[in-house]
Amino acid sequence: NDLRMWLNPSDTSTTTFQAGPNNLTSITDSSSVGTTININNTPQQGTEDNKQIIVFDHGSNEYLSTGSIAIAANGNHWAAFAGTIASPDNSKDSIWSFDTTQSPARDYAISSGNASQFDGELDLDGLSTNRISSSAGNLINFTAQTPIQPNTNFLILCYFDKSHGEIGVRVNGSNAFTPETDYDNSIRTTAGMNIFRNRGSQTFGGKLFEFIAAQGQPGTGGGDKTYIEQAEGYIAHKWGLTSNLPVSHPYKSVAPTG
Repeated sequence: NDLRMWLNPSDTSTTTFQAGPNNLTSITDSSSVGTTININNTPQQGTEDNKQIIVFDHGSNEYLSTGSIAIAANGNHWAAFAGTIASPDNSKDSIWSFDTTQSPARDYAISSGNASQFDGELDLDGLSTNRISSSAGNLINFTAQTPIQPNTNFLILCYFDKSHGEIGVRVNGSNAFTPETDYDNSIRTTAGMNIFRNRGSQTFGGKLFEFIAAQGQPGTGGGDKTYIEQAEGYIAHKWGLTSNLPVSHPYKSVAPTG
């Protein structure tokens, strides 16, 4: 629903690599938005399950970014990542982040929370008032599906459902913490996207299989999760991750269609 970004390197028509060193030189947003994607340093071409992926070296300051783009409508947003991570060496190593220069800066990041293993936390704004969630404060720690192991294929999805008053993160289709129901102030409608970079300057590493972001509710309303379940099902069946999904997931056995 209302897809705003789709990074899909398995579609080789969307990427260009420099001959010889196989450095990524361009990647196209596969959504209808067509956002320009900036490449920092030299992420490399890789392969997973006979599909093309992008590899980011943790120690080489490699990441993707954009200028300010539309990411949320009326406080509703979700994003999903499939791939692997490197071993963290900073508690703020982030898989992805959305960063705004607007004030107040209501944005977020999916970060390690630990300098030696990826325990996981949803980093929220650092404001003293008018926060995204006055109850959650600066962050929400993962309490399940953790730690995320390095060099292990997985999918992770974050959603902000203002219409239903809920904030959540799901790892391999299961809640990483009990969804936060205190969603006071909407995340910004526009922000810059970063893959393997936090909202400051800290970079991370790993492999990007796919990244999707939408400015809409996670489902059809009233707490429904149809759209994000479809995204998880699509990713899991495409990348061989169905065994990671819980038995109760509607797309555990059959991929979504349409």
